[in-house]
Amino acid sequence: MNRKKALSLALIGIVAMTTACNGSSPSQQGAKEEEKKEPIKLTVLQYLLTVTDEDFNKLIAEPVKAKFPHITMELVRKPANQSFEDMLTAGTFPDLMLQANFDIYKYTTLGLAEDLTALVKNNNIDLSQFDPNIIQTLKSYGPKSELYMLPLYSNPAALYYNKDIFDRFGVPYPKDGSTWDEVISLARQLSRTDGGQPYYGLDLIAAPRVSASMMLPLWDPGTGKAVLTTDSWKAYFEMYKSIKDIPGNQTKGIFNDFEKNKNLAMMVAYNRLTQLEDLHKAGTAPNWDIVTFPSRKEAPLVKETDVSGLLLSTNSKHKEEAFQVMKFLTEKESQARMARRGLIPVITDSEVTKEFGADLSSLQGKNVQALLKMKIGQNPPPTEHEEIIKDVINKSMTEYLKGNVDVNSILRRAEDEANKKIAESKR
Repeated sequence: MNRKKALSLALIGIVAMTTACNGSSPSQQGAKEEEKKEPIKLTVLQYLLTVTDEDFNKLIAEPVKAKFPHITMELVRKPANQSFEDMLTAGTFPDLMLQANFDIYKYTTLGLAEDLTALVKNNNIDLSQFDPNIIQTLKSYGPKSELYMLPLYSNPAALYYNKDIFDRFGVPYPKDGSTWDEVISLARQLSRTDGGQPYYGLDLIAAPRVSASMMLPLWDPGTGKAVLTTDSWKAYFEMYKSIKDIPGNQTKGIFNDFEKNKNLAMMVAYNRLTQLEDLHKAGTAPNWDIVTFPSRKEAPLVKETDVSGLLLSTNSKHKEEAFQVMKFLTEKESQARMARRGLIPVITDSEVTKEFGADLSSLQGKNVQALLKMKIGQNPPPTEHEEIIKDVINKSMTEYLKGNVDVNSILRRAEDEANKKIAESKR
């Protein structure tokens, strides 16, 4: 045996003996090193976004603890009577914020969200793994294309329908790719009273949220003013009113009527899978199924960017550790875990997408592909005054539904009011 070969074998023997003496493999040693790190707690703010304790534990807290034994994750729900400023003063503002992209400005305008650009680069995160429209939309919240959020999942949007009501009245089920006009036509056939029981054809969530699905611009970046007196906004207001004006379609409450009273034939909604899963387990769910979210004629099967993700607090004392958690939750294993719970993955990996809904027994036999067929589009430019404009839209729609004012007058008033409030907010 030559000298080099003998030396190599000797080194291998030493490594093997060391491993044997330690009683652990290199990977086990790595886990032990994690355990030796000083324990820390990372708090995650839940505000406006529906997050159950079960989902938080299964999708975030428990997997993070398994990956990083020294890190404990805690969900903090924002008290209704506390502002962010109050939380900062009390020293209770969290390390991370779990939020939808539409609410990023709630933090950036107060300087509470960290620009993640350098952290992404230093940690070799490949942004091309995400749908490009998601990243472009997220970067549009930064004046210099800063990235304030790492996306975790896309919120599933669909047209939910009660098969029993369709069967009762002999009306054909809606189909994937149905347009708004086609869905409204079905609603007219289903809105009636039968045997003393009212049945409603169609209900949908609040006007500002549905308008986002239409990708209607709220403002003009050139002038900085709200822009609501357009043909697109007029058509949207008229469409929304046409649904509410269907005789016999005056619902008592979208989710109660569909999920509990079971007398709503169709609802347009986002992410009701958790609620329907709970009803399924309790044996009280309606006989439901889904098709794709109603399509716009000009962009069939294209939906807005509506993702939930994590923002890093500028006040966190554990930014590096918090970012490692963020990175971990965007990786394939974490994304597959979320997909199995009915959350649409944000990474473009077909293997992960195949896992969608696997842990939800209520989805068995359902048209699951309806939630995955919709392509993500890039949203119109956002504005930090979005909440002002949306509040005005909501109030204006309520007034328009009363039928006392024409749509052009309503939109002129809305635009003027929004711009007046925007100007006041700048003083």
